[in-house]
Amino acid sequence: MKQIYILTLLFFTVLSITKTNAQTVWTGTTTTFTKSDFADWTLEANQDRITDNVWITRQNKQSIFNIKVETSNNEDGDNDACTGPTPADTEWAYGTTANYATLTYEPFGTFSGCDFQNFVVNQNIVLHLITDDIYIDLKFTFWSKGGGSGTGGGGGFAYERSTDQTLSAQNFELDNKITLFPNPSSDFIRISGVNEKENYSIYNVIGSEINKGIISKDKKIDIQNLKNGLYFLKLENANTFKFIKE
Repeated sequence: MKQIYILTLLFFTVLSITKTNAQTVWTGTTTTFTKSDFADWTLEANQDRITDNVWITRQNKQSIFNIKVETSNNEDGDNDACTGPTPADTEWAYGTTANYATLTYEPFGTFSGCDFQNFVVNQNIVLHLITDDIYIDLKFTFWSKGGGSGTGGGGGFAYERSTDQTLSAQNFELDNKITLFPNPSSDFIRISGVNEKENYSIYNVIGSEINKGIISKDKKIDIQNLKNGLYFLKLENANTFKFIKE
């Protein structure tokens, strides 16, 4: 009987530890996502692909949704899109990740009272990615308001959010003889100290490869088509550099 009790206690202890470890709080560098008015929401550039499960965007009207698994903010067609469960696989709360465990989480429309412009802009918010079990600090800086009754105002919005701290440049060992410049940059970057041709890849803050090519001495890497934000450039020799597109 004693053995059964000990085994039972051990099982629930391991279960508790596993559940706690599964939860991740992102405390890395802040990144900014912007979807401009009337921008094509079906394009990757206008979707914040936070993880493989959650890609946030917005059509020219109504609220945001998870285009990875939804086609719009009104999946059920009930004409009351703001009160639905979208964006799918997410829940939201006012506050910061410092207190994530004690916050009350709700669907985006419910927690905002469907008055997005007045109740979410410039507010400290925690976004919980349910399947991934990730908690993210987020603050909307802009929300394009429609004309009411479903009339679109362009669907623009922008927010700042925390990123995965494991992608911080502090976790990479850099060769001081090889440097990236200019940084920040809006047009191009160069790598000094590279004397032979090397393959390179550019990754966004969630670790998705978004560009690749071959770099050689004095060659520029064009970054004009990248969205503003934080990126990582990795050379085949294992050197990795952080840079900002502005």
